[in-house]
Amino acid sequence: MAAINLKDLYTKYEGFYSPVARVYLAGENIEENKKLGVTIIDYLVEITSDLKAGIASFSVLNAYDLRSGGFRTKALKKYIALGVDVKILMGHGSSITEVFKGYIARVDFIYDSDEVEDAVLRITAMDIKGIMMANNSSKRLKANYYSDAVKEILDQATYQNLKNNGVIDSINISATPDKPQGGAGGETPDIRIEMVAESDYDFIVKAAKKFNFEFFTIGGNVTFRKAKANTQELAEITPSDMIISYNVGYDITGLVGSVVVRTLDVGKASKIETKKKNAGKISLGNKAKPLISGQSYVYIDSTIETKNDADKRAEYLLEDMSYRLGHISMTLRGMPEFVPGRFVKLKGFGDAVSNKYYITDVIHEFNHGGAYYTTIEGKASTL
Repeated sequence: MAAINLKDLYTKYEGFYSPVARVYLAGENIEENKKLGVTIIDYLVEITSDLKAGIASFSVLNAYDLRSGGFRTKALKKYIALGVDVKILMGHGSSITEVFKGYIARVDFIYDSDEVEDAVLRITAMDIKGIMMANNSSKRLKANYYSDAVKEILDQATYQNLKNNGVIDSINISATPDKPQGGAGGETPDIRIEMVAESDYDFIVKAAKKFNFEFFTIGGNVTFRKAKANTQELAEITPSDMIISYNVGYDITGLVGSVVVRTLDVGKASKIETKKKNAGKISLGNKAKPLISGQSYVYIDSTIETKNDADKRAEYLLEDMSYRLGHISMTLRGMPEFVPGRFVKLKGFGDAVSNKYYITDVIHEFNHGGAYYTTIEGKASTL
């Protein structure tokens, strides 16, 4: 059973007739400050389960003083300074939900002499990943296992301060396969993990790719977990007037029939090799499968130390390639309940379009006219 029911959302949001968007800067809704007299317009929020940062932007109207010919920077500085925390909520009527948490990363003062009254401040915010991309370190960590290393990084003062300030609500880290479960596995290895001229973000992304994990944030919740771990369908979507548009397509470019991962066990002077086959259905006909079944992708990596490591890497590579097959981009009435990192099922759209898709990106757009739309982008590994 799906986690949310679109018919229930239709009722909850009273037919989607009264879209609402709200932003809090430094903990305050500045539109409620009558002295400032500003209006927030043109929201765009992009959140993702892919290995990239989430981003949000919006414009502050009436931030330009027509009499003085300058922006009201002094009056607004508390709310528009770089690094100020940002929270955005969207919904309809009295029902609104948080869709983004982060900090101001960029401020643009936009002026055009032909449209002076439309001069705006354009604010761009990023989630925690933006901060993680900034530094660069070469150091030996205390951790012996990768999930512990990720925890060690996120336990640093920078991120704990963000947690104390409310930018981060929670940090959820699942154990990586290199860490023995249930206390089994013998002695702790006498090998500490190192960072080599890389940012905190680059290191965690490297760890995610190594074990077929995901690293993403939804609002203030930071997650490091096995890829596609939550298999419950977020929603079942059927044809209705809640759908604005969609584009579903399939493409076999770059697909292979199998993935081979190889390395050398130097200590034993023997080869480590694993092979995973693509067993998914890739076409409604019988022409496509023979085209890719003989194609193989060979991956050689000296950092792989065991057969288990090789198996995990092969699983990641094959899954990543397989999910290039199908793609979806669907725009719906504004629904903040849609988040990346979840599956959705399309039903009743005909063969091929009716399928199960993994959401990688969600885009919330609240335009100047007051219309609110949610676009989900995702991919499917089989028909």
